[in-house]
Amino acid sequence: MFRLLAGLLATLSISALHAGEFDLQGWIDEQVASGAVLAVAAVHVRDDEVSHFAGGSRVPGDDTAPDAAAQFEIGSLTKAFTNLLLAEMVASDRVSYATTIAELLGDEVEFANGAVADITLLQLATHSSGLPRLPANLAPTDQLDPYKGYDEDALLEGLAMARAKQPLGNHYAYSNFGVGVLGYLLGRVHGDGYAAALEELVIGPLGLERTGFERDPHSVTPWRGGRAVKDWTLDALSGAGALRSTTADLARFARIQLARLDNPLKHDLAADREIVGQAGGFDITRVWHVGQSADGRIFWHNGGTGGFWSFFGFQPATREAVAILVSGDPDPTGIGLRWLGFESARPPQAEIDESLFGQYDLNPNFGIGVYAVNGTLVGQASGQMPNGLHAVGNDWYAIDVVDASLHFIREDGAVVALELVQNGVVQRAAKTADMAAALARQEIELSRDALAAYVGDYALNPSVQFTIRLGDNGLEAMLTGQPFFPIFARGDDRFFYKVVDAELQFERDDEGKVDALVLHQGGIVQRAERTR
Repeated sequence: MFRLLAGLLATLSISALHAGEFDLQGWIDEQVASGAVLAVAAVHVRDDEVSHFAGGSRVPGDDTAPDAAAQFEIGSLTKAFTNLLLAEMVASDRVSYATTIAELLGDEVEFANGAVADITLLQLATHSSGLPRLPANLAPTDQLDPYKGYDEDALLEGLAMARAKQPLGNHYAYSNFGVGVLGYLLGRVHGDGYAAALEELVIGPLGLERTGFERDPHSVTPWRGGRAVKDWTLDALSGAGALRSTTADLARFARIQLARLDNPLKHDLAADREIVGQAGGFDITRVWHVGQSADGRIFWHNGGTGGFWSFFGFQPATREAVAILVSGDPDPTGIGLRWLGFESARPPQAEIDESLFGQYDLNPNFGIGVYAVNGTLVGQASGQMPNGLHAVGNDWYAIDVVDASLHFIREDGAVVALELVQNGVVQRAAKTADMAAALARQEIELSRDALAAYVGDYALNPSVQFTIRLGDNGLEAMLTGQPFFPIFARGDDRFFYKVVDAELQFERDDEGKVDALVLHQGGIVQRAERTR
């Protein structure tokens, strides 16, 4: 199934924003008026002053705006709480940051890559474990609820097979799998599982009364592309993104972080703010991403699920914090950072080996293009989005989002092929061109009147459809449960994505009206009839 996002993402590439006052309520009202959101709830904390903002409705057809008790999925913001749980269990001498996976699992797992056994809890918390973003054996049965059914047995199997026949690496690579494993392991040590451990040791002491894992009667409906979508179900990977919360609870959490309320936890919250590494243009701590402003450091995390976005950030120097919860399309990360005076992130500094650039084909229908995007080396397989490549050995590069690596083969110093190593299987691809095929596509310009002819809904099946809309900068396409992404004209009713190697070919009826689209992705062709 066509999928553009793995979900539970933390956005670590933020365009330049400028400090200054910002009309948050005005932004919320604009989103509601545009139909981009069902509901938004936000809170701003400065010293002891707490200001709440809201717009939209908690459920479709209800004109009542969400209040401070309205519950949203917070996605990857859960990871900050999982890492607080780790700090609490370290403070109680239940584990240490140097405790390894093997120490907690014993002989229960036979690792295909022995280095996985030696991954520490600190490496899991700081996304430096070398584990991929998602486990290799995650095979969603419902693309709109992709983590459903991934249970303890699956998690242990995923660990057993992780990074087979590949160097592990220890660079920063954002990993839902890694933090999901961390939560699972801490739950084992606690004895009653991750949810019970978090509620007993973190959520309860913090006094967060409506933060938890169960949907309560005051929950907001998940929303994407102008329609309700499914809540997400996380099982063994709950530590990566299963929590729900409210702006009232996040305001209390902020006041504790800002020392306006006493810290009820065992560990010193200031220790959570010590820089331990870097993630692209940001620093990271054991718990937070770190941005810079004229007034000092901003500590923040965000999250996204199928129908929700979240942002939480605070700035100790100004005793200020903001939390924004969204049911709908717009990610509020940039808005939250702007409020806190965020200055542009540092660009990536790593050198790129341009001798790796080119197109490598495993067969006539499947290849991998290697090129650079904004200072980052990427590999893009047929029908897929470009993924960052990180050096983990001599001509070895890990693909962070999946359990795979590329090993480049040289003859007389020149790269002539690569080996794709995935799930213990090695496949060779000869270099067939010096430029990646994805870069050869050329965009043409069409008028807004011409683009308007494609706007509408196109059903792949009764539950999944494309929505095409005309945005400020051109056409945008959204698959049910996913964000909108821009698509670019290349002629003859054909459009291509830049975020993924895929194209949409529109069809017309005998009268010239667009009546269907055909998705071309990685050799797969799917047709969708126009319904609106």
